[in-house]
Amino acid sequence: MTAEELFEEKKYLVIAAIKQQFGSIARAGQIAEINNMDLDDLIQVGHLYLWEHCVNYDPKRVDTFNAYVMKGMKWAMSDELHLKGTPFKISRRVGHEERNKMNIHSIDLHRDEETVSEFYAVSPIDVEKEAILSIEFEEVTSVLEEKEKSIILHVGEGYTTEEIARKLEMKKSTVQTRKTRAFLKMNPDYKPLKQKSFFLGKRMIKRNHQLGLVI
Repeated sequence: MTAEELFEEKKYLVIAAIKQQFGSIARAGQIAEINNMDLDDLIQVGHLYLWEHCVNYDPKRVDTFNAYVMKGMKWAMSDELHLKGTPFKISRRVGHEERNKMNIHSIDLHRDEETVSEFYAVSPIDVEKEAILSIEFEEVTSVLEEKEKSIILHVGEGYTTEEIARKLEMKKSTVQTRKTRAFLKMNPDYKPLKQKSFFLGKRMIKRNHQLGLVI
């Protein structure tokens, strides 16, 4: 099967991913509009992501291809919303040093008493330090399975076990077990009852998705 044939066969996954991520096509269109986009933009993001993975298709992953691609599509769509929803522009005249002194912080946007997307604000924090923390985080979590890493990321973002379970469609007890297992993989000395978290986080409005790994 060619990449083109696979793409045509799997195109339905784009709409399925949008419905999973936003609840409905209509809701997706509303959220896109809030973030300076439209529904067609989200569909295009999904198509581009799908095409990339059709071109690099691995027949050995046939059983997990749909789930894997849909998960990636949802992340890609969210990232694009965050990017297009940024209410500020940085001039090209801003030098490299000035850019490095800026850091983007996410601020939850609320609508109808529900968090529907995120916008961003600029603060004068050294981005290089944040980048180092990000690299350290990737190194430490490299021992984890994808599901475990996803749970740890949500923990670092401030989600409760119950919220993670609902978001990842897992049982609360399963999330707790995998979370503990993940922490033990990263640090064999981890004590669930004595050590609250590996992370230091700041929350802006509801949640500020900035991870700081305590080593």
